[in-house]
Amino acid sequence: MERFVKVFAPFLLLCGSVNAQDMPQHAIRTAAPVSPSADFYIAGESVEPMILAEWEVINDLGSRIRIVWGQEAVDAAPPEASRYTQKSYVFPTGTIRVLEFKKDEGGMMHAITVETAIYMLEGSGTVEVAGEKVVLNEGDLASHPSGTLRGDGDATVIAWTVTGSNINEAVKAMVVRGSDVPISHSAQWPGPDGKMERARTSDALENAPSDAIRLDLKRYIFDGNSVRVTKNYKGGPTSKATSSMDALIYVTSGRLHFFQDDLDVIAGPGDAIREIAGHYHNWIRLEDSSFLATSSLPVVPMSTDAN
Repeated sequence: MERFVKVFAPFLLLCGSVNAQDMPQHAIRTAAPVSPSADFYIAGESVEPMILAEWEVINDLGSRIRIVWGQEAVDAAPPEASRYTQKSYVFPTGTIRVLEFKKDEGGMMHAITVETAIYMLEGSGTVEVAGEKVVLNEGDLASHPSGTLRGDGDATVIAWTVTGSNINEAVKAMVVRGSDVPISHSAQWPGPDGKMERARTSDALENAPSDAIRLDLKRYIFDGNSVRVTKNYKGGPTSKATSSMDALIYVTSGRLHFFQDDLDVIAGPGDAIREIAGHYHNWIRLEDSSFLATSSLPVVPMSTDAN
């Protein structure tokens, strides 16, 4: 309990002493998730939205952001407070959070704590990155933001908190503009010998079979990690793949049939998936679809040795 109080002392001054299990995920300053919800798949409909309110308090000590949660506390918040909902998808190697803000509920105000990356899915707002206030528009991303995320209108923000990246000690806060990220196009299809053939160049894509499995990808690269935003065209199955890193995925549109080793699930908008390092996975895209993904260090480090 003593360690808990030391870690959360600044937060407890604002909100009062509470149990960590009852806190919203972004209020818990910890590297590893508390009580992971699932191993590899979380249905969106199973995640109960948390209702929160945040507002600025100015006194002799300066400016601070106050946060409360739960219907009674939110109802008692001042009229100027930002009232919003949060859905948390908690996996063993990280958390995906979806924050929904409404203009008529005070717009967007969210104190940044444990977020390792945020992506502006809809709307726009400001946040601090490397000590400077920047504007994030729809399709922009910030790695290791700080300060307070603010905005006046409707907005949807995807926030990841991962347990680690390849270069934790060297990560730098930065902005990646969606307009600066190129779209890469690819296709794959089974060849005459049954092995998957791939096309990535313009000429090869033009000559790919009409039933090839096609993918458009935007890769937001920043120190130690990346966020991938995909447009998946109907088709499949894709070739099986594996990785030395976990991938934490949030589906934004369409239905996909996901396979991981001998397990499978059909995922749709609002669902989340964890591709587990060292396990083989592939997809059948039941519809045109899209998702966002980032990487995280696995529970058990995976060898990159080819043998």
